[in-house]
Amino acid sequence: MSANKMTIYFDYRKAQGKTRSATKNAAGGSNTNSVELGPWLDNPANKEKIWNMRLFYILKPNAESVVKFGIAGTAGESGAWGRLHQYINEYGYSSDLNRCTGIQMLYLAGNKYSKDVEITNSAIYKKELACKQYFRSPEIDAHLPGRGYERINLDRISELFDIIDDTSNKSFVDVETQRRTSQRLQQQELISTDKILKITGHKTLGGKSKAMTKYRCYWNRSSVLTKEKLVKKAGKGYTTEETDKAEDHETLEFAKNIILFPGGDRALELYKILHSSSTFRD
Repeated sequence: MSANKMTIYFDYRKAQGKTRSATKNAAGGSNTNSVELGPWLDNPANKEKIWNMRLFYILKPNAESVVKFGIAGTAGESGAWGRLHQYINEYGYSSDLNRCTGIQMLYLAGNKYSKDVEITNSAIYKKELACKQYFRSPEIDAHLPGRGYERINLDRISELFDIIDDTSNKSFVDVETQRRTSQRLQQQELISTDKILKITGHKTLGGKSKAMTKYRCYWNRSSVLTKEKLVKKAGKGYTTEETDKAEDHETLEFAKNIILFPGGDRALELYKILHSSSTFRD
């Protein structure tokens, strides 16, 4: 099984048969077929199915009109089952006497754990990241006060599935960044008067990374960049609308390029003097 191919184990939109209906279709309000997480995890066949898997899940507590999405099994073996079972410890099992206890599973997909695939390179991580980036976006503003970005109101579940169903692992944030970078490059053809006025920041990756430091350079001439807002999902692509335009004076550059630009050599030298305790990798 490919590390970047997710297998769907359960999808409440396609579930057949009679199950406990604890969710409502966000579009029309009709009941849908979810499955209670506790009994599903208790089934030995299901426990074997998710052994040594990385999983992406969507759950809904019976007592709340919110859904929770996340990932499980980051270390393989029984990790996925253990993470999901934590929700049983928190919410318990539903019963005829108390329908507010218990938690429903709406979606479960994943792929085989591999120690050779870093979690950040796995499909489930990229899918969760795309969802979190979308719902924490200021334009979307889906944050529930006092709750994490992995919890959203039930009426926004269609937006969540739009991202999940997308065949790529790129979020709107990734696409928007690439688009704005392309805009900048189209306008950034240097002229004789262009120069770097100062360096305003830098980023040096830690750990075992050997990547060179990137510096944020402030130029005397700006690029005019437009922003786009994600309004809905149509088919396999994003539907967007242009919002505002903004002038942006900054670019990210490596030191080897900065010293070739007018004003760059002096700006880099001054920045390093002012940040002598920082780590640079040029």
